[in-house]
Amino acid sequence: MTTIEYYKEAGSTVTNILHESLSNTDLELFNSNHSFLADFESWLEILKDRPEISIFKNAIKEYQISQLSCSLGLYQQAFMGLRFFLERTLVAIMFSAKEIELNLWKIGERDTYWSELMDDEKGVFSKKFCRAFFSELDSEISHFKAITKKVYRECSEYVHGNLSVIDKIPEGLEYSEELFIEWNTLANIIKRIVLFSICLRYLKFLKTEDYKEIEASISEEFTSISVIMQYINQ
Repeated sequence: MTTIEYYKEAGSTVTNILHESLSNTDLELFNSNHSFLADFESWLEILKDRPEISIFKNAIKEYQISQLSCSLGLYQQAFMGLRFFLERTLVAIMFSAKEIELNLWKIGERDTYWSELMDDEKGVFSKKFCRAFFSELDSEISHFKAITKKVYRECSEYVHGNLSVIDKIPEGLEYSEELFIEWNTLANIIKRIVLFSICLRYLKFLKTEDYKEIEASISEEFTSISVIMQYINQ
């Protein structure tokens, strides 16, 4: 088989996997996760003048590639991209409060670490960060921090190639309903975490006209969090 024939066959295989993915009897989560791209685009427009905007743009691009990878049967890459999206989004939010650190990162003199994002004293879900930007969410941050750490760990199993997940990944290119559902389940959780984190950081500082752009997605996701709904409905 020539090189060209090899890749043509691989292309045919992933096309067949795509058809199987889209023939799944329950695509509700898949459709919702895709619709999130438009929801995030609204936030990109609102935050377009922020210095951390390039990180957000890079993150959502990887999210889109991650969902495409899932639909094509590239499951390990899909979970890796999902973890990247979560981490980079939280990095952008952290740097939004540390512009000096952001500039050092941009010139290659600063690294980022997951432990820093989850730090009890200075992280995105710390009480200090919450007091600075949305103190009324104090009762919610410990819950979101816990589920963030859990879903990150679950995605990381695919990044590190743990035996528990290697056994689930097909040896060749083929459709796996189990992994398709698992990716979409984790993506749905991460979508909620990301939207909450963005609200935590930016919601209280939006212009009146901005609320109309994000009202639908935020109202659908956070009907149970009254303090968020108060700002959306004002």
